[in-house]
This record gives sequence, structure tokens and C-alpha cells, in this order.
Amino acid sequence: MRITLDQQAKDIITKKIGDHPGQVRLLYDTEGCGCYGITSFQIINQPDPTDVPIENESFPFWVDPQRAVFYEEQLRLKGDPLDGSFRLEGDSQLYGQNVKLNDIRGN
Repeated sequence: MRITLDQQAKDIITKKIGDHPGQVRLLYDTEGCGCYGITSFQIINQPDPTDVPIENESFPFWVDPQRAVFYEEQLRLKGDPLDGSFRLEGDSQLYGQNVKLNDIRGN
């Protein structure tokens, strides 16, 4: 799996991570969501032991392999500088707009 980030996405993530070490996890949450899951991102200290890397040129990205099946192999992440959210898309579908990045380091 590979994710390409536009400059706005890179800027938002850089600002959120700040001066403290952090990595990004792609989530697909299906708990209580009915038929469809919700995509989000987390800033984490370390990946879970079962997480697998997502290739990209900017940051360490991770995903649970059981959730990776919900996504295409090639993804694009576009940032919205107005509200700090993201749009995640592939060639065949939009996975989410107004996708949030939650910092859970230290929790």
C-alpha cells in the first residue's frame, strides 16, 4: 500500500506532530457504524505489533492489516488548511472528506 500526500497534508501533519516524535496510523473504524466504517488518522508514539507500514515519502504511516483490505493499493491524501482535515481518495473511490487527525500520544 502507498499513500501520496499533497503539500497541504504534509504541512498539517508536520504542525500536528510538532517537536515530539510521532507516527501516523490510518484507521477504519467499524464499531457501531452499521454497514460502513469511518476513516480517520491518529498520531501515535509507536505502531501496534501487528501494524504494517504504508509507503510514502514523508512520514511513518501504519495500518492494521485487517483494515488495509478496505483500501486501494494507491491512495492520495489532500489537506484542507482551513480546518486541518483531510480528503482520502483512491482511483476508484473517495474514502472520506473532512477526515480528522487525532493525537493520541501519551494516552
